[in-house]
Amino acid sequence: MMTEAAPRTIVAVKFAWEKGEKTYDYFADFPVEVGQRIYVPTKRGEAKVEIMATKTESQMASVAALRPVEDLRTEEEKQAKYPNGQRMFSEDRTMLNERGNRSIFDDVDR
Repeated sequence: MMTEAAPRTIVAVKFAWEKGEKTYDYFADFPVEVGQRIYVPTKRGEAKVEIMATKTESQMASVAALRPVEDLRTEEEKQAKYPNGQRMFSEDRTMLNERGNRSIFDDVDR
């Protein structure tokens, strides 16, 4: 007897470098919500993206998202923003510059 498999959740995600409304679809095999940040595989390794929408079907989704981004920031770090509104810390507590980019020196201690 064939049982209907539950449809996989599909997320439409946006890359930080992508201008405009373009999104990319990935399968999500873990609980997700709009606005959440997750890691997805790309040709150049993994990328951190924001979920813009969830879907039940997509012709474009072919790859599964990797995992949720774990937020290690304190409440104060989550609230900390530059005068231009850009956040000051990424989820892994790395300090960001006014444009939201990591320091070129942040891998030195790892």
